[in-house]
Amino acid sequence: MELQDIVYEKRGPAAWITLNRPTVLNALSPTLVRSLKRACTAAQEDTQVRAVVFTGAGRGFCAGADISVMEQTPLDDFRTFLHELAATWSLIRTLPKPTIAAINGVVVGAGFELTLVCDFRIAADTARLGSAEVNINQPMTNGATVMLPRLIGETKAKELGLTGNIIDATEAERIGLLNACVQPDALFARVQALVDTLVSRGPIAISQVKQCFARNRDVDMETAIMVENEAATACFVSDDQQEGLRAFREKRAPRWSGT
Repeated sequence: MELQDIVYEKRGPAAWITLNRPTVLNALSPTLVRSLKRACTAAQEDTQVRAVVFTGAGRGFCAGADISVMEQTPLDDFRTFLHELAATWSLIRTLPKPTIAAINGVVVGAGFELTLVCDFRIAADTARLGSAEVNINQPMTNGATVMLPRLIGETKAKELGLTGNIIDATEAERIGLLNACVQPDALFARVQALVDTLVSRGPIAISQVKQCFARNRDVDMETAIMVENEAATACFVSDDQQEGLRAFREKRAPRWSGT
């Protein structure tokens, strides 16, 4: 797998994907976005990968789209870049495996939107987060105007989106944007602890729960119950269902096969 500006590393059952342009705070270029999509596809197809972690090299997570690239980009190329971003963020959002943004520093713009498509967001307390696009006369993209209100409510979402203000990690945790805010030297240990918890659970159930959340966003209660019952049935007929029951009876950790 050929990757540029991305580091892909398997740590046990987790794939760690690091944005690797530290001199520009890991700003997103077309090359980086294409590599990121390849890395995510590899993680999706690898049956040994049970969780995916995203982080940034150096002192930042991601400064959004590379301004120097945008300044030199013709309109048609800009539209192509938007399409590639949307396709990559959609791939991450719909991965059947849990995804975690390990926010090690500043994250704005499209980088902020990358964290929104992840299932979990854990940040160092020195990190700063926000949209900021309106500061360069751009709107939020990649479904941010849908995802952000669902996370923190429309009032706060509009405040961030319309002012372009950046907030610190402590405030982000307070308003429900983050799952946790920790000291910088504890960030990766906290993320690893979450990975360990997630991979100890049934992989088919994890995938089905993610699908239920996605499918049940805008449906009535009866439809939601139907979707959940379909998920329960899919888990029930799996080999992992029997393994989970045996492990419970035998008071041991289950040995999941993913089948």
